[in-house]
Amino acid sequence: MVILFPAYFSVEEFGLIQLLAGMAIVYSQLSALGLTNAIVRFFPFFKTDDKKHGGFLFLVMLIAIAGFVIVTLIYVVLKPFISAQFIENSALYVDYYYFLVPISFFQLLFTVFEGVTRAVHQTVFAVFLRDVLFRVLTTVGIFLVFFKVIDFYQFLVFYVLINGLVVILLLGQVVFTREYKLIVGSKLLNKLRAKEVIRYGLFTLLGGSSYFLAQNIDKIMIGSMVGLRMVGIYSLFIYIATVIFFPARSLYRITMPTITEAWKENDVQLISALYKRTSLLLLIIGSIVYVGIAINKENILYFIKPEYREGFVFYYFLGLSFLIDMTGGINSDIISTSVKYRYDTLFNIIYAGLCILLNFIFITLYGAIGAAIATMLSVLIFNLLKWGFLFKEYKMQPFDSKNVIVVVLAGITLLIGLFLPALGNVYLDIVYRSGICTAFYLGLLLLLKVSSDINEKFDKYARKLKLIR
Repeated sequence: MVILFPAYFSVEEFGLIQLLAGMAIVYSQLSALGLTNAIVRFFPFFKTDDKKHGGFLFLVMLIAIAGFVIVTLIYVVLKPFISAQFIENSALYVDYYYFLVPISFFQLLFTVFEGVTRAVHQTVFAVFLRDVLFRVLTTVGIFLVFFKVIDFYQFLVFYVLINGLVVILLLGQVVFTREYKLIVGSKLLNKLRAKEVIRYGLFTLLGGSSYFLAQNIDKIMIGSMVGLRMVGIYSLFIYIATVIFFPARSLYRITMPTITEAWKENDVQLISALYKRTSLLLLIIGSIVYVGIAINKENILYFIKPEYREGFVFYYFLGLSFLIDMTGGINSDIISTSVKYRYDTLFNIIYAGLCILLNFIFITLYGAIGAAIATMLSVLIFNLLKWGFLFKEYKMQPFDSKNVIVVVLAGITLLIGLFLPALGNVYLDIVYRSGICTAFYLGLLLLLKVSSDINEKFDKYARKLKLIR
């Protein structure tokens, strides 16, 4: 989809789709009123053998719909004000203003039903719907536009409908698995103090909404202050930069149970060691991916429409923001699973505030490139806060001379890649340029024994291939 959207839509249309998607995330998170985590946390207290669960399903749907109604009323009432912020630079958004409402509604319901299925350990279908079916159907819609079967307006209607379809299918799972019965509980909060549920929901609302706002505010403010064209260009290079972060997501899923168990045993030493190892490993992997994309700039631009090529400068700052976040390692997971988990919410609120303030300042000064700079600075400060907190509270310090060595090696590799002569064939150039730089980078890492994890893996596979004894 990352390739198809820019290829078959105008820059402004792609920008509008990305703007609506970003705003829908914030809209649905605010509407959820902190339900996302509260469902899993409080379900065991409601659980009953008759599957009625004290009216739990009715309760979460009631809260979600109430939240959506409140946020929607605010969105409708504020239309003149919001439209005034976008009409000059992003008039297309004003034309499609109310498309945000159904998209956000379906995203909210999907989030709620996903939480409900997660509470009973049935998450596979929800993942399939979100990561496979939704993307396949969106791709079908893109091709329908390409073959002129539908126009842009009809595509947006199609986009709304497929959001609705995945919700209906997920609801079908909830119904047909018979893990829940939709009843109106007469004493919904019998087993829990209402105050506790409300407090927890509000707490997670602040933390979750702040984080998602921080993740999307750059696109929203570019749309308001610069225009949809730049939202489209900027969004494309966010997708490209996100490639850097892929390894981190897998690693976080693996380490989270270990961190939780270590806190249970109060094994701070194990957590500290894991913090150090993951920080170094992610810096090593993230650096070579960042460099690999940077040195292949001309090759990447070859595959991109000319209208987007001016935006490659966004990648340098956005890529660094992902790299900085990866270098912070598992700091958020450590804080959020500790007894001081409330600080994670505090840092998310500060992060959101920083993003809004810095985006406003730098977009005003430098336009869309200012948003990329603001994002990088916000992520840097966000991670410095968490680093300082963990050092102060638990004496955890993930950085040492090895991190410096990795940065220096990555810098040298970048210079080598930039000064290698270009080949006439773009495909051969990608292979030769990337191959030489990867061999140089990895070779020196192994020679200097920067990471025991990487050296052990290399030795293991080298023995299998009988390259070493």
